[in-house]
Amino acid sequence: MTSLRIIGDVHGKFGRYREIIRDVPFSIQVGDMGVGFRNRMGEWTANPPYAAMSQGRHLFLRGNHDNPEVCKRQKYWIRDGSVVDGIYCLGGAVSIDRAWRTEGFDWWPDEELSYAELERMIDEYKAIKPEIVITHDCPASAADGILAHFNMRKIEDGSRTRVALQRMLDAHQPREWYFGHWHQSVSFVLGRTDFRCLNELEFVDIDI
Repeated sequence: MTSLRIIGDVHGKFGRYREIIRDVPFSIQVGDMGVGFRNRMGEWTANPPYAAMSQGRHLFLRGNHDNPEVCKRQKYWIRDGSVVDGIYCLGGAVSIDRAWRTEGFDWWPDEELSYAELERMIDEYKAIKPEIVITHDCPASAADGILAHFNMRKIEDGSRTRVALQRMLDAHQPREWYFGHWHQSVSFVLGRTDFRCLNELEFVDIDI
């Protein structure tokens, strides 16, 4: 049996992230690591702490606050739709504040997979039928549960990722589903699936 640490959004706070992974051999970060940002001078901001990540098996998904093209060049990035030790992993999400961000600096038009890519992911998920899922965002029904729990107003952001994840859930309910993106710490059950939303830099250890 292997122990896995699942880590919430990092948002470029790499000092704290280094502490979280220091004494564990295997971790998966749920996205919004903070990869590929540029400042207003066009200069690249800090990269993830590769030296610390190389001391174990420390991987990350792509969030909406990660540059997709830069992620593709990262050694420790989990490609969307990959299965890691039996865990299905999928990144991407909509930035609700994209109107206030700058394309190419802190926002990217391909922050979500395309409709065609998501259709392929749905078909692959149905074939795999995983028991553990880690994504950046969550299915639409899980999002509705978070909004109701915290008495938050629903905003229509046009997320095709959330719709695709819902179709995955409708086709097959895994045993466990972990995600970030919502900046909340909450656990709940839908059907047979235990959902766990991780807040920024929150982590949970599981056996796989």
